[in-house]
Amino acid sequence: MFQSGKNAKDRLIDATIEVIHATGDPKKVTIREIARVAGTSISALYRSYASLDDLIVAAAKLLYAQVNHERMSALQQAVDSAKPDPAPLRDLLAALIGPSVRWSLDTARPYAVFQRVNNLPAIGGVTSATQPLIDQIAQHQAFITYLQRSAPWFNDVEIGWRVNAALGVRSQVLRETRRTMLLTQNRLDLTDPEVIIDLMLDVIEPMFHPRGRFSNTQKDKRPSETERQDRPADFHIDAPKNLSGPRYERSKARIAKRF
Repeated sequence: MFQSGKNAKDRLIDATIEVIHATGDPKKVTIREIARVAGTSISALYRSYASLDDLIVAAAKLLYAQVNHERMSALQQAVDSAKPDPAPLRDLLAALIGPSVRWSLDTARPYAVFQRVNNLPAIGGVTSATQPLIDQIAQHQAFITYLQRSAPWFNDVEIGWRVNAALGVRSQVLRETRRTMLLTQNRLDLTDPEVIIDLMLDVIEPMFHPRGRFSNTQKDKRPSETERQDRPADFHIDAPKNLSGPRYERSKARIAKRF
């Protein structure tokens, strides 16, 4: 079942992923079952992990690294394809949210591990269990760097805020599928990851456009003369050039078919 060369910790992580992925019943994800699948004893399990929650978080860390690898590969592809120009906003944002969406709808992927981690505080009352995952922001910071090049009208704090909001849109849709279906009158195809990604991008991408940056109550937060002078020489407050390209046209065509 597992590679013989793996150590006890790795076998336990593999077994945790297998058990969570195989069952839709959280009650069946137990220390006893994981130890059985890993071919080890319960006492040996506790020598490696203090609790079931710790083991589940360790499994999620491993899978999160795989998702991030796909995310960073998509980011690099978007950047390389656009050189020497900044990458289109839509392509960067698709790289940010796309891998998670595809994982969530691929039955061969153990996305249920992430769902279980999201429920850990409610199940075990351990609010700090997922903190190590939340604190992994290096890949998000990489996106901020490239997004700022494509949206130079925002500083890194403003881009970071929008990246966090984009991730919130993604998480809300993936976690609250039934609510999404009810609010959209069941007219959207929530089984097709590419449709979902495009619909999300239609909401997320405008957050990075220059228009609508300031409300009437935020005029005091406009950039100072010094900040404006620090902008690139080719900076223009126009509609971004990124509203074109193959992905944008495919998105419009795909969504049009849904209505």
